[in-house]
Amino acid sequence: MRLCLVSLDFAPARTSGLTIYAERLARLLANHGHAVTVVAARRPGLPGRTFADGIAVERLPIGRSDWIGYGLRAARHVARRRARGDFDLVHFLDVHFAWAYRGPFVASLLQSFRQRLTADGGQPYASSWPNRVFRRAYYSGALRCMERPALRRAGALVSLSEATRQEFVRHYHIRPERIMLTPPSIDLARFAPPPAETVAVLRRRLGLEGRRVLLHVGFSTPRKGLEYLVAALPALPADTRLVLVGTWESGYREKVRAAAGPAWERVLETGSVPDAEMPIYFALAELLTLPSLLEGFGLPALEAMACGTPVIATTAGALPEVVGPCGILVPPRDTPALVAAIRALLEDEARRAHLARCGRERARGAFSPEQEYATLMRAYRQMTDVM
Repeated sequence: MRLCLVSLDFAPARTSGLTIYAERLARLLANHGHAVTVVAARRPGLPGRTFADGIAVERLPIGRSDWIGYGLRAARHVARRRARGDFDLVHFLDVHFAWAYRGPFVASLLQSFRQRLTADGGQPYASSWPNRVFRRAYYSGALRCMERPALRRAGALVSLSEATRQEFVRHYHIRPERIMLTPPSIDLARFAPPPAETVAVLRRRLGLEGRRVLLHVGFSTPRKGLEYLVAALPALPADTRLVLVGTWESGYREKVRAAAGPAWERVLETGSVPDAEMPIYFALAELLTLPSLLEGFGLPALEAMACGTPVIATTAGALPEVVGPCGILVPPRDTPALVAAIRALLEDEARRAHLARCGRERARGAFSPEQEYATLMRAYRQMTDVM
């Protein structure tokens, strides 16, 4: 098939886990012989068109309105290309990007705007009170004017998790048969426990010898709940360090740093790291900690499990589905519960070893590329049957 995938970003530009989802999905489809074109936003310094490894990438101006303006430009561009017969099927990797598109399409479901409006104790997650007021108005408007119309027009929907699927069935009244459950897969050849000496080199490089390491991976936004994690640091053993891998949303770092207080000296920020080093970072840590307020899936949890790193996460969104019985789950926004879970697992080497084995087996059995491809093809066939 000639497939068009529409994503806000694509490598080498990464602004969220959605970008990694787009990269892996494009590669999976190309590896199965499909002609894949990715339409993405053009970030500074990137060419308008590239072609590599069977994937064509076309980048469009994003403008000041971010995904809203980009969605309009992408809709026009894809409509022209499809009118020429260039694509057999169009897949928007977030349904929100399809708000302006009027042709037939498949769309992925990650998080609803209703969830974003209520994720922080019934309020929108935010970096400050002014930011909260802005998000309430922004999410409410986007829900009415963009999300609901795009959902009505979609020919087929794919959900990365059952939790997200149920969100759209219950609160948006989408018929269950319209949504195909299609969890992302994991490359076990790449995400695997690395040699111990490689991990030791990284530990020395980061100055973490003799320390117990908690790890958080991801684009840090108020949705990630990091303020509740750093507030736990004073109650943890003195040799515990928190390593943050990824970049920050503007304004959120200040909120997290204030929540940490003097314990911020126990936090190590690495920024983005090369893909090839990520399994080493996972193996470096005693625990991956994900104190999220909302997750449509939670790729870092799956990656950590594949690398044999135990996971402590919240019960928010899809995280219980990803972690299953192979990690510890606590309520979101609950620092005492995080403290108790972290302390207990740091002191129990046998349980960490058990969770490491369990996580590796779960990643292998429940999140295979073959399974993802098969369910995705069913959604595509459902789409082509109604075109």
